[in-house]
Amino acid sequence: MRALLWIAALAAAGGGVAASAGSRRETFSEDLLVKPLPDGKVLLHFEFSVQRALSTGIEGQHSYRLFPRQIGEIALRYGVRELQLAFTQGGWRDKWGYAPVASQGAGAEILARIEGPPEEAARQWKGLANALSGVFCASLNFVGQENTSSPRLTFAETTNADSNGSTSGSTGGSTGSNTGGSVLKHGYLPRENVCTENLTPWIKQLPCQSKSGIAALLNPHRLFNMHFHSMGASLAAATDATSGTPVLHYKQHVSVVLDPSTFGLGSNWTLGELMDRDLAAACPVASQSTVRVVASRPDLQTNSRPDSTGQVAGHTTHTFDLQKRRLDDIGLSFGSAAGPPPASTLPAISAHRYVTGHGGISGGIEAIIVNRRAEPVRIVYLDVLPWYLRVYSHTLKVESTAAGGRTAALAPSRLLFTPAVDRGRPSSLEVEMYLPPNSHTTLRFDCEKGFLKYTEHPPDANRGFNIGPAIVSYELPVADPAASQPLFCAAANGQAPGKACAVRIYTELFLASLPTPDFSMPYNVVSLTCTVLALFFGRVFNLLTRDFAILKQADI
Repeated sequence: MRALLWIAALAAAGGGVAASAGSRRETFSEDLLVKPLPDGKVLLHFEFSVQRALSTGIEGQHSYRLFPRQIGEIALRYGVRELQLAFTQGGWRDKWGYAPVASQGAGAEILARIEGPPEEAARQWKGLANALSGVFCASLNFVGQENTSSPRLTFAETTNADSNGSTSGSTGGSTGSNTGGSVLKHGYLPRENVCTENLTPWIKQLPCQSKSGIAALLNPHRLFNMHFHSMGASLAAATDATSGTPVLHYKQHVSVVLDPSTFGLGSNWTLGELMDRDLAAACPVASQSTVRVVASRPDLQTNSRPDSTGQVAGHTTHTFDLQKRRLDDIGLSFGSAAGPPPASTLPAISAHRYVTGHGGISGGIEAIIVNRRAEPVRIVYLDVLPWYLRVYSHTLKVESTAAGGRTAALAPSRLLFTPAVDRGRPSSLEVEMYLPPNSHTTLRFDCEKGFLKYTEHPPDANRGFNIGPAIVSYELPVADPAASQPLFCAAANGQAPGKACAVRIYTELFLASLPTPDFSMPYNVVSLTCTVLALFFGRVFNLLTRDFAILKQADI
């Protein structure tokens, strides 16, 4: 009996050591950033981060405590070095300033760097899309070779990719398609809608789910009653800044733009009233749990004293530490409803894309890129179009209009074009150029609309085909003043010297109207044929089966 008790005690002690070691290998942090916008709306940016030490042993690879097991096993199974996934609804407005996330185009976007040769990476990419489709209850399984591209300039190799759109490193001239034995794959589903069935599995990946912490504020009824919504996750291997050991970062984010007046709230409101949920205590396993309020208006006040106040990108930021004290709610009040609105900081670069031409056979695409800086800016323009929009690369024209109104042709410094293969791959156009100071640059090219089989049309074919957005990537110089840096880039980089800010912006989607067959014609033909056959068959059958007899006059 004593031997059994001794063995049980040793097992309990060993379990405690293992749990302690597991807690040291994985850390979890949560953060909520609240920022009033110039037009009276409010931006809420939720971010949850899990860091896991990489282990080469079999036991370490399959031992999970805080890190989502399904994500870790998917990354291990398909050789994923980096992964970015985003589901977006609505459009980010330039008047709101810099976007808090990299992916702002409506629909679903998946970006992954997969280890291995191109042939093997293509098979792994398809398996990865199917696996993520099941995890997030999305239609990512429709990401195939016909809508997958491998950009070489837009997405550069980064060692600390995150979901903020503010990566440390350069988007410079190094090609990012095949680097270091890995292949970059990028897919986009412009028709993918975001709903609660995507949010539920996303929340289940959190250590505390929505039971405690700032995740308790994630109310689906408020999150999807919004003007802009972006939900996603990113995975990247990096090096821990403290210990120097290799780690795996997994970040989840939710960014929403809400209008308090939609819910009957005035100039004074609390987070609980805005989200219709109570603010719970910090997640017990979180090493950091904070709520940051950006004082973008001088008359903004909070109902509780913040734990610290600092400057981030020229904005005063109040930080509330949920681990130091329990807060029932955090309220924001303004001096007057008609007080001075927050200053609108327009981004350095804006981009919009339009469809030109008319008819169902030919047309064109035109993009307008605005540079608001007083110095040239290097950008990379990426446009991935489906195979049924055949791009004529020789018609590409780039013109720039300076502040004085003078228009001149602009020669791209680099041009990469991958033609499409029918039902095999999309066409990809990457243009690297330097925008003149304070200029409007127009990029246009012609395209031809192809003919589809009648089985390839969607049920609402007359509505048109959704075409994904174009992407413009650029880098803000290191010497930029703090006030002109994106808020989330400065928060991620800590405004450390030598770290530039890489930004990606997305244009609008557009509808492509293709030649559409008359889908009602088979019905009309079948109806007419059946009617004629029925009448003919009835008359002939009546004549063939009727017994004709000659009646005498006396029988009448």
